[in-house]
Amino acid sequence: MDAVRERFEERRKVWAQGQSGPLFDPEDAIFWYLLQATAYATPDRRHDYFEPDAFRISPVFARLGQMLSRLSSIVGIEDRLETLMTKGKSQPDAGLYEILVAGAYKSRGWNVAFVPEQPGVAKAQDLLVTKGRHRWAVECKRVNRNKYEEQEYQRALALARPIHSLAEQQGVSVLCEVMFLIEMKDVPDEYLQDHLRDYLSGPRSCVWKDEVSIGCIQSTRLDLLQQVLQYDHVFYNSSRMVELLAGGYRQDFDHSVKALWEPAPQHPIHASWVSQASVVSWRSASPEAAESKARHFRALIAKATKQLPSDYPGVVHVGYEALGNNSVDEQRHIRNRLEMKRFDPIDSRLRWVYANYLMPEHTTARNENWAVSETTACYRIGKHRVPEPLPDHIILDREDGEPGVHWRG
Repeated sequence: MDAVRERFEERRKVWAQGQSGPLFDPEDAIFWYLLQATAYATPDRRHDYFEPDAFRISPVFARLGQMLSRLSSIVGIEDRLETLMTKGKSQPDAGLYEILVAGAYKSRGWNVAFVPEQPGVAKAQDLLVTKGRHRWAVECKRVNRNKYEEQEYQRALALARPIHSLAEQQGVSVLCEVMFLIEMKDVPDEYLQDHLRDYLSGPRSCVWKDEVSIGCIQSTRLDLLQQVLQYDHVFYNSSRMVELLAGGYRQDFDHSVKALWEPAPQHPIHASWVSQASVVSWRSASPEAAESKARHFRALIAKATKQLPSDYPGVVHVGYEALGNNSVDEQRHIRNRLEMKRFDPIDSRLRWVYANYLMPEHTTARNENWAVSETTACYRIGKHRVPEPLPDHIILDREDGEPGVHWRG
């Protein structure tokens, strides 16, 4: 923790000068999570709170805190936590998701035990849950941004850089909002920059619709941000800064900000003044891109099924995290439902699959420090009458979920 904190202190000073680079060692990701959770919970450590990451970390640790007394009574949790802090420290989301699922069962009256890991010896599920005569094998799979999504995100940042560079050269503050209709890998390198050139040579308004995208470029509300900065500091590149520059914050878009700004003396990742800024906000509406993101669910369930025993029923929990462009989850849900209707569990007794679709939100409300939307989809495997073990559950709250799905609401 000390090493992570020291690196953060060093790197954020460099980061505040406009130089990119990781603020923590990816191999120590769990300790970065703990640093952010501590900053969220401790007023005198609030200066360590890094909103671009912490907005998705805080809901998880808030829920773990609510369930602490129940979690402490789960059989085998100490060994699982030790694994999380050692072998699993570079990929903490998987281990944290297992604990959240275990807590969901415990909160609903199930007896819960982590099954000891035997790598290289035998395959086993993550959890064994029992209640009366009922017994279930539970396997958990956490899905982070896959390779295609990461490549798409990096491609969008590359398309945004020429906009930021030209805007800074010309001394203008602009907002570019674009919805791509084709895969981003097929978008020409200077596509957005060419539209900015049209904007600069015209009457300072630019709207377009072509085979590549639908978009617009307009002036930012730099005046609004500057009014706020007269009495408050604003986290650079945060959702609050985007909201002030754009006049509103769109949860279903990703955002890139580049500015000429002055760091606050005591808080170097907060801006005390901004003299020029550009914002590029984007989302993908490409059917091909959505299909690529949703493609590997069947293979994931097939892999999870191999961990399940054949002598009692099993359930698989899959945790998705959506960051921006949340319509992809609807595409995933439709495809997943079709895949599960014809899925063959082979030798296992897989009966149900749950998918927890989580969308942490960059909240900008004054009295709200974190927010998240969650949808739990339930998929029946085969034809049977075995009741679900966790009907209507969500993993980030003790209450039942409400009917509906967040990507339509």
